[in-house]
Amino acid sequence: MSDVHGLKKAKELGIRLGEVGGRIVLENEHVRIWEVKVEPGESIDFHIHYHPYAVVSIEGGENEVETIFGDTRATFEPAGATVFIDGMRPVHRLTNKSDVTYLSRLIELKHITWTPEEAPLPTAETPKPTETPAAAAPALSADAMAAFKEILIQTGDLDWAAKSLAGLSQKMLWRNEETGASIGLVRFEKGAGVPEAHAHASNQFMFCLEGKYRYIPTGTTLTPGCFYWNPKGSVHGPTIAEETSILLEIYDGPHYPVRPSWYTNDEDAH
Repeated sequence: MSDVHGLKKAKELGIRLGEVGGRIVLENEHVRIWEVKVEPGESIDFHIHYHPYAVVSIEGGENEVETIFGDTRATFEPAGATVFIDGMRPVHRLTNKSDVTYLSRLIELKHITWTPEEAPLPTAETPKPTETPAAAAPALSADAMAAFKEILIQTGDLDWAAKSLAGLSQKMLWRNEETGASIGLVRFEKGAGVPEAHAHASNQFMFCLEGKYRYIPTGTTLTPGCFYWNPKGSVHGPTIAEETSILLEIYDGPHYPVRPSWYTNDEDAH
């Protein structure tokens, strides 16, 4: 039987697999959020992922991913970089190759669990050379190249797209057109907000990167470092940004059951 994911290889080498991060920041039935912190020159343990996941870099720079088979790949994940992995990569570990601490949040989507026998390999396109310098990465085998297909986005290079709600703009990072699930950055200018109470057609998860964003009826306020989860069908809002606020927003399905009144087109409600 093929060992494309390297579990047999790890056992042969006597390598005990570690966790995917250093500590769990939050966990519920839908997500598990890890803190990944790697000091310059250090490596985390070899590990494997059993769920799709997104990584949001808080600080850092040049890293290297090494598989259990010895293949390596250079990555560049400065603050704001976002990666989404939609397939099971081989057993691997991360080494910090820069002179600054690498810190990120790794968000596992627990509604999908892979097994090595049935797991898909990642299907997203390979990062562009400007995102992962070709000169810094040794040549990989064909199997390793297939296993390392992924997306790396430097969000600072994307333009904010204005939505039809005044003061709201977004950077869409990933969307599954079949299920409606998505990951994006949203920005509310100071004084802007969602004007009405509402509910979502799926679970909504948000991580605050900047600002001060408040749910008016409850006083629940998101500030940098806060994670917020609103379950499917739960009514919340209206809201207001007391400071210009940037939030990482994740839906595990469609955003709304019907287009809300504050949007003038269907695309803005996605």
